[in-house]
Amino acid sequence: MKVADVGRLAETGKDQEESVTSSSDTLLGDLWADLKSNTSLHGLSRISTKKTVFHGVFWGAMTLFMVLLLIGAFVAYGLDYFSYETLINIKLTRQAEMTFPSVTICNVSPINISRVNQSEILNMYYLKTHIYGRFFHSFINISDPFYAILHENRTDSWLNETKFSKEKLFYHEEFEGQPCRLCFEDRRTDIGMCTTFNGLSNNPPLVSKLIGSQNGLSIFVFLDQNNYIYGENLGAGLLVAIHERDEEPNMADNSFLVSAGTVTYVPFRRIDSTFLPYPYKAFGDDYCTETSAPDFQNPLKHYKQYSSYACIRECRTRFIYKRCQCRHINDFGNETICTIAQEHTCVRKAKEKFDSSLSIKNKCKCPLSCHQVAYELDFSSAKIPSTKYEEYFSTQNFQDLSTNYIELRFFYHTFFVENVQQVPKIDLTSVLGNVGGYMGIFLGASLLTLMELLEVFMVAMFLISKRLIRKVKGNVISSEKNSRFPEAKT
Repeated sequence: MKVADVGRLAETGKDQEESVTSSSDTLLGDLWADLKSNTSLHGLSRISTKKTVFHGVFWGAMTLFMVLLLIGAFVAYGLDYFSYETLINIKLTRQAEMTFPSVTICNVSPINISRVNQSEILNMYYLKTHIYGRFFHSFINISDPFYAILHENRTDSWLNETKFSKEKLFYHEEFEGQPCRLCFEDRRTDIGMCTTFNGLSNNPPLVSKLIGSQNGLSIFVFLDQNNYIYGENLGAGLLVAIHERDEEPNMADNSFLVSAGTVTYVPFRRIDSTFLPYPYKAFGDDYCTETSAPDFQNPLKHYKQYSSYACIRECRTRFIYKRCQCRHINDFGNETICTIAQEHTCVRKAKEKFDSSLSIKNKCKCPLSCHQVAYELDFSSAKIPSTKYEEYFSTQNFQDLSTNYIELRFFYHTFFVENVQQVPKIDLTSVLGNVGGYMGIFLGASLLTLMELLEVFMVAMFLISKRLIRKVKGNVISSEKNSRFPEAKT
C-alpha cells in the first residue's frame, strides 16, 4: 500500500472519530434542551442566554443555590434519621376480661425454726449475724464446736423441710368466691421458699371477669410468729410481689410488705410497654431483646421462660460459685450447696459484691425484654380485729389475730389497660412526606421529578459511555495502523 493511501485511511479514522464525538455531543445537547423545556423542576427552563446573559446566570445561580439547600436539608434529615430517636405513644384500651397475674407470697421469716435440728443454736447464729445483732453481740466464732451444725452439708430438700408450708400459711383462700387451694404452688425465690398463686403450672391461667374487691384473690394468712427466726427483717408479716406468670419475681428488692394484724386491699391495673429492638435504644443507652421472636433462643439453663432478673440470678449463682466453690441454697444448679458456715464466711460477701457492682452485672449480658408488663398498685389497710370481731374470735380459739393473722385481697380496679409503645421519631411515611416537602419547597419538584432526573442521568451515562467506547476503539485501530505502516507518520 502506498504512503498516500495509508494517510487517507488515517484521516478517515480521525474523521469518523470526530463524527462520533460530534454526534454524541449533539445527542447530549438535545437531551439537555428537552429536559429544560419539559421538566417539572422549577427554574431549570429559565437557565438560558436567549434574553440576556445576566438572566441565564441569575437563574442558574438560583437553581444551584436551591439544589445546595436541598442537599443540606437531606443531609440534616439523614443524620436525624440515623440517630434512631424515638417517641412514646400512650393509649388506653378496655378489655372485657383479663388474665389474673401471678402473686408470689413469702413469709418474712424464710425458715420455720421448729423444723430445724438444734434450733436454739441456729437461732442464736441468726441473731448474732443479723445487722442489729452484730451491733449488740460480739463477733461470732463459727469454728467453735458449739456451731458444728453450721458446717453440716445440705441438699435441695432442706428448703422444703424448713419452710412454712402453704397448707398452714393459708388458713383460707378463694378466687372470685370459689376455693382455690390447688392454684398455689411452691416457688424457690432469691429469699427462700415461697408460694405463688396462678403460676406457670396453673394451666390455663385464671381469668378475672369482674373488677372489685369481691372478684379477685382473697386469702387469710397465719404467720406463726412463734417459729420465726431472727431474719434480716425485724418485722412480722408477708413479702408480696405481683408479676407476670413467666417472669421471675425479685422478692428481695421488688416486693412490698404487708404488716401482721391488718386487712389489706391491693387493687391494681395493668400497664403494657412495648419497646423497639436494635438499633433503637429502649432503656437509656441500652437495647432490648425481642424474647417473643420466633428465632429467640432462651440462654438460661434453669428457667423455661427468659426474664432479665432470671438471667441476673443465674449470673450471680455463677459468680458466687467462682468465689466460694459452692452454690447458695436458694439458687438452682447441680453444684455442691454451701453450708451455713460458707454462707457466713464467703457467700454473703460475694453476693454483696455482685449486687453492688454495676460493672459486674453488665458483664452478665442480661438485656431487658422489649415487651414489659407492670402492675400499678394501690394499697389500703386497717388493723384487725375490730372490737366486735375480737369478741367473736375469742370464742373461736383465735387469741392472737393482731399478731399472727393477715387478710389480703388482690383485684383489678379497672379493666382499662395502659399501652405504652415506643415508636420511631422518623418512620417511612415521614421520610416520604418530608422528602417530597423539601423538594417542593426548594425546587417545586416531586418524586416524579426525581424519576425524570434519573432517566436523564441514565441516558446521559449511556451516551457518554458509548462515546468513550468508540473513542477507545478508534485509538486502538489508529495505533495498529501506525504500527503496521510507520512510514505514514512522515
